[in-house]
Amino acid sequence: MKIAIPILLTVVYTAALLFTGGLSKKIGLEVSGNSFVNGQVNYQIILLLITGVSLLTTYILNKENFLTYFSFGHISIPGDELKLFGIKQGDSWLKTGLSLCLVITGVTAIFMYFQLKKVDVDWSLLQGGIFWILLFSLTNSFGEEMIYRVGLVSPLQGLVSPTIIFLISALIFGLAHINGMPSGIVGIALAGILGFILAKSIFETQGFFWAWLIHFLQDVVIIGSLYLMHKVS
Repeated sequence: MKIAIPILLTVVYTAALLFTGGLSKKIGLEVSGNSFVNGQVNYQIILLLITGVSLLTTYILNKENFLTYFSFGHISIPGDELKLFGIKQGDSWLKTGLSLCLVITGVTAIFMYFQLKKVDVDWSLLQGGIFWILLFSLTNSFGEEMIYRVGLVSPLQGLVSPTIIFLISALIFGLAHINGMPSGIVGIALAGILGFILAKSIFETQGFFWAWLIHFLQDVVIIGSLYLMHKVS
């Protein structure tokens, strides 16, 4: 039961997030003349509310582990090998984290660049949207890391093997992005791979610094691109 509860809770939070479209419209908060910004503001409010509930339940499930993982952690601690991504046994997470920031952000930027090429983008629009892009990237990445990483790694640590925890996080996080960018099976697979890596980072560093930073940088690219695409749509 101790294993099932955090998994089921994360699934419930995921379902809630997937069906927030109608609820966010009911909130109807308008802070800008840009409908994309208004939509994101309403969505992020709901995300942060769900994040708060997730943090509370995670704390209740295992207070000791929560207090360990709800921190930046040891950002330069040696990590375990992950051959698929060229991570060697004992590599510092400072080196690994910076490398992942560059690679994941770079790959995402290349993908989004080709999406933007399909429309007539006015890059100067970024000047007026940079505040919102950074804000949404911060809140979105923080919320998802708390729900899908801290919310699983913390209560499951010591109950199942680390690899199983990473796979559970990857699976649920992947399914949560079925409507993401990209969407469908490709989106699920890519988000799942990212979820595995970020769960590994939180487990090994005992904190969410690298997971949040890597996720934040990727979100800056994605949300920034969506902002531009919305403006020209």
